[in-house]
Amino acid sequence: MKISLTVNGRMRELEVDPLARLLDLLRDDLGLTGAKEGCGEGECGACAVLLDGRLVDSCLVPAFQAHGRSVTTIEGMGDESDPDPVQAAFVAEGAVQCGFCIPGMEMAARALLNDNPDPDRDAIRRGLSGNLCRCTGYEKIIRAVEVAAASQNNEPDVDRTPRDSGSDADAVAGTVAPEPDASDSARIIAPRTLAGALAAMAEAGPRARAVAGATDFTVETRSGIPLPEAVIDLSGVAELHGVTEDGDVLVVGAGCTIAELAFDSLIGRRAPALAAAAMRLGAPAIRNRATLGGNLATCSPCADTAPPLIALEAEIELASAAGMRRVPAESFAPRYRDPDLRPDELIVAARIPAQPEGVRQAFFKVGARRAQAIAKVNLACRASLGRDGRLRDVRLAAGSVAPTVLLLRETMAWLEGRDLAADPEGVAAAAAVSAAAEVSPIDDVRSSRLYRREVAGNLVARFLRDLAT
Repeated sequence: MKISLTVNGRMRELEVDPLARLLDLLRDDLGLTGAKEGCGEGECGACAVLLDGRLVDSCLVPAFQAHGRSVTTIEGMGDESDPDPVQAAFVAEGAVQCGFCIPGMEMAARALLNDNPDPDRDAIRRGLSGNLCRCTGYEKIIRAVEVAAASQNNEPDVDRTPRDSGSDADAVAGTVAPEPDASDSARIIAPRTLAGALAAMAEAGPRARAVAGATDFTVETRSGIPLPEAVIDLSGVAELHGVTEDGDVLVVGAGCTIAELAFDSLIGRRAPALAAAAMRLGAPAIRNRATLGGNLATCSPCADTAPPLIALEAEIELASAAGMRRVPAESFAPRYRDPDLRPDELIVAARIPAQPEGVRQAFFKVGARRAQAIAKVNLACRASLGRDGRLRDVRLAAGSVAPTVLLLRETMAWLEGRDLAADPEGVAAAAAVSAAAEVSPIDDVRSSRLYRREVAGNLVARFLRDLAT
């Protein structure tokens, strides 16, 4: 496949395997070795670059999605004679350790400062949360970002335009990228409309794999899983993007990135549990790529977006060339890793109804660390407390405690109408026991069955205590 992309300010035209990774194109085809091969799964940040100005892990970007895009690598940030303020600060503060992880760390810092020129230490930690430092130099790194922020704020006119880091004769600056030449890679289909995507799904059926952010798919291509005959790239389908209101229903497009869910004002106001779940999913580079539809389609019991959709009584809108249908979020995943999704269907949107007046929402996640962790237990909650102190509209959806995300029906039924105001500690303690008994977790490498039971109960109790205050 022939693709064109702008790298550090210059247009590059490459003949590539469409399923190669952006990381490999940068290192092997263009000789830009600042991005490093670390985990290969988006967990360490050593390969971080900016894609159209947004932080991404280049090991998770397939070549066919790099066409027509703009990439900035560490080589394009600056050089020894004219370093970026981030690079200068890292050197001055002794934050450069072995050099393996630092390029990705500096890319994450640059992305953070582009979005937030004056971050506090908590914001810096969040911005760097997807990047590991194998030499454990975190305090110096955080200090370096603080220094870089102060430095660039004192020089408001500093030029952040990516610097050219190559001299290829065929690199033409300012050229508009043509459509990709897929004559040797017919399996890559890139529709621009929903109708086109559905037609492609109808034709290819089970032989096709639809992808959007491709954060799971790119890992699978290197894991030995048989590749599909056709890959349908949904990232350019405009109808799958955006958050809108249809009457009193909040409609969240399946193509919305997790980052968009975390910061969208409509979601923040009407579905704060979903926004909170999005903020806890992965880290910035993952959230900038992963999508709502992809997170739901994996049908994992630890998917972070599923519990809030179930707790908020959302419907999942599905489409095929034959028409559309809606499935309650709580029944979309009836079995482990087996969604109610036909071979020719796509997830179009999640539809979240207006919530009862006075209802409060929450999302909790317990993992090995605050970022980049698969949930040991997650829980989305919704309930209201009437003037009489009694609970109403209770919904509790727990993940990682059963083969699918579990709606805690018995605990919900016990809590409905219960007088929380009269005995908040007693109600919370009894609900914790009920929830722990209702879940059916397993022992695995991330946690134990007993621990998950106790945590699930404790999270339910925490929500009720918060609600009572």
